[in-house]
Amino acid sequence: MLLSGRNKFVSSPFTSEDELKNMVIKNPNYFFGQSAFCLSKELISESGGFGEFSDGFAINISNRQWFVLCTTLPKHNVWSHIAPQVVKQLIASEQLTTKQLLIETIILQLKKNKEIIKIFSDEGYLMNDESVFTSKVRSVLVEIFEHAPLVAMPTETISKDLSDWASTLKVNVKFCIVNKYVEDGNSENIIYEIPVYSVPAECGDGYLNNTRRDTIGKDYPKSQNSVLDRLTDKIDVSEIPY
Repeated sequence: MLLSGRNKFVSSPFTSEDELKNMVIKNPNYFFGQSAFCLSKELISESGGFGEFSDGFAINISNRQWFVLCTTLPKHNVWSHIAPQVVKQLIASEQLTTKQLLIETIILQLKKNKEIIKIFSDEGYLMNDESVFTSKVRSVLVEIFEHAPLVAMPTETISKDLSDWASTLKVNVKFCIVNKYVEDGNSENIIYEIPVYSVPAECGDGYLNNTRRDTIGKDYPKSQNSVLDRLTDKIDVSEIPY
């Protein structure tokens, strides 16, 4: 139980994988680093994607990493549910068509997603010339997708079966334990407890070894920068050649 003033927050299980997935996708910096963003399954589908991806992807521009996102709950069997699902996603992620789809989806997001624009701007890729900007974005994305992905697996607990199975994969699996707390008497007020992000550039065992914790509220606000409002107006991405 957690206490905040007179409020009590009681540990509560996630109701579904979607609840956990949505929480991760809305807060990518806490899971993948400050220069990271997520592409959800729904976003990929809107871009003409296919249905192999149950959760989505995350991309860290600064560290040149990308992640296959696979949220899971303890109630799901490792061998009959989790393993087949992850293997299917990894096979699909190796395909050139998948990587091309992800690149085009990110390029399309430059039309409307200020947070993605800000990430590329903070990393020094923003240019006044739209075609040069897009070319630089494509180049860094191609560089990232040349590498094998990591599997990011947010979950509530890590069973021995899950850990043993993950160790057999040729790619690194990064677990992240997420705890959910609901205010006693007010089920709409939810906070989440997660490890503080500290994965090094080469992606070591930061998810497992970190013992510090952060809590974030259900409706954690994403900051809106007025500069980005002007930036989005300035860049006419509709004219960017694909």
